[in-house]
This record gives sequence, C-alpha cells and structure tokens, in this order.
Amino acid sequence: MFSQKHDILNKTNFWWVFTKRNINFEPGKGKEIMKIQYKGFMRERIRRNPVTIDPDASFFKARDYIHAMGIRHLPVVDKNNRLVGIVTDRDIREAAPSDATSLSVHELSDLLEKLKVSAFMTPKEKLITITPDTLIEEAVQLMHDHKIGCLPVLEGGKLYGIFTETDALDLLVDVFGFKEKGTRLTIALEDKPGTMLGVLEILEKHKVNVISIVSPSFMVEGKRVAAIRIKTEEYKPVVKNLEKAGYTVLSIGKWSPT
Repeated sequence: MFSQKHDILNKTNFWWVFTKRNINFEPGKGKEIMKIQYKGFMRERIRRNPVTIDPDASFFKARDYIHAMGIRHLPVVDKNNRLVGIVTDRDIREAAPSDATSLSVHELSDLLEKLKVSAFMTPKEKLITITPDTLIEEAVQLMHDHKIGCLPVLEGGKLYGIFTETDALDLLVDVFGFKEKGTRLTIALEDKPGTMLGVLEILEKHKVNVISIVSPSFMVEGKRVAAIRIKTEEYKPVVKNLEKAGYTVLSIGKWSPT
C-alpha cells in the first residue's frame, strides 16, 4: 500500500500523522480503488446526543445528572435544542452552600430546590463553540490554548454534540495505534522532503504493515523524530536494515492493547 504513496511522500515536507482508519478497498476494473471516507472533521468523531438539561431545571436535577451519569459537562438547551449555556461539575460545587452555613438542612434543601440552572451555569456568550466541520486538530488546539475541558458543537444554532477532553485523549490513543498489538520504533530523521521514503521502502521490503506514524514538530539535536508503530513483533530484521541504511533507531517499545 505504501508504494502508491512514495511519489507523494517524496515531494512533501515531513510533518504529518498517518493512521490506518476508515479506509475501504473496493474492486475496480482490473485494479483496486481506494475509497477514504474519513476527512478529519469533528462530525466524524463527535459525541452525538449528549445528556442535556433545561435552564429552568433545579440545582438538584443538574447535580443528580452529573453524579449519576459520571459526566463533567452538561449542556443547557431550550425547548428547540438551542444551546443557552453549560453546567460543569465545578459549577455544581461552587453553587452549593458552604459547610459553614448557618442554614438548617430544610432551609438549604428549599433554597437549592428553587435555584435554577440558569442562575449558575456558564452562559453561551462565554463559551467557545465549534461546528461539525471544524478540523479535529483545531478543536484540540482550542481546548489546549483556552484550558477548557469541553467544546459544544453547534449546527444552525442548535446543539449537534460535544467534544470533551476525554474524547481528545481517545483520539490520541487512536492516532498512536495503542489499540493494536505491535512494535513502536522511534527513529531520528533528517528534516527534509523524502526522508520518510527510505523507511517505508524498508518496511515494504519486510512486508510489514504500518499501524501509525506520528512526528511531533520539535527537533532533537537538529533532527526530527518519528514514532512508527508496525504490525509485527519480529522487529529485529527491520531495525537491522534501518540502521544499515543510516537511520538512527532511538528506542524500541513492544506492548499489547489492554
């Protein structure tokens, strides 16, 4: 499969992530036709139909939803499913009276029963939102830059879904190919077009399939680093050929998915 990509790889800069996902091969007339359905947009990774709550619901109802369902972000929507705010587990803690309060248990219960979600939620105007057509990496960047744990996803003003920090971690696990048994080779490479070509040719020579390739943007002693997960435990011949070709194999890691 990689031989079809060699010309492209040879002409492009080396900063990319490759992961074998959502690729179908269909028989064509005399050749294989590759149909890739994955485009990298949020709508393909989004958590649809999240638990929501009405702005007029009570504090107790919001607290019970968050605790019972083990969630940390509760979108607040009106009757037309339009986002009006969000309630987090932190909002619940901050809205609850202090242990030092002089109110009786009955008085506290009555007070919190009358406290509406709209009174302690974070309003929509203060939220950062995205659309289903936002690129996944842009969504993760927004969460990182603004130090937030959830992005409501809106389409036509209505709630389409949410993307949380847990979803971002799930994506990272998927990108690195952690769920597939294999071997990770960490390789130092020259930062120039076509450098990856030789690595792929060696893997092709050994009939080794690639689970994922990840290269961060930082440099190590003037070289780029690539973490390549290959679908084999017989890595020694591959490493021997890589080093013979002049590549520096920095580390080797083996593990099975849990």
